[in-house]
Amino acid sequence: METEKETTAIQKTQVYLENYREIERYIKDAISEVSQIDDVSRYNISAEKAFLQSIRECKAETVILFEHMKKALASLKEDAEAAGEGYKYDALEAVYIKGKSYEDIVRETGCGKNSPKKWCRSMTERLSIKLFGAKAIENDKIGVK
Repeated sequence: METEKETTAIQKTQVYLENYREIERYIKDAISEVSQIDDVSRYNISAEKAFLQSIRECKAETVILFEHMKKALASLKEDAEAAGEGYKYDALEAVYIKGKSYEDIVRETGCGKNSPKKWCRSMTERLSIKLFGAKAIENDKIGVK
């Protein structure tokens, strides 16, 4: 019998980062108001009000998560720069925010082949604490290094 493991804060942080640009796009493009529909007369909108409310709620939750992520990323950047590790944050931002590959970073910086992945992993661990607080430390057995 296999038991399902709980997703760790680091794993959740990784998923959020991997979907950062898609979350941003969802906030911009989600149809949550009747006024956003071009040919509203084609639809029975009164029957869809509950669904639109559901989308509004989902969009609101997504906006809150996204703003929390942006604030946590800004704090991470500040901490990394203060520690002389701004290049590690830059790698994280390049991969997850700008959509570059690890190979792109290697080419641009001249670093070792595995360095960008290691840098991103280190920054992801630190970001997980900023996103999930003490729960990240307890569940993942990590601490700021």
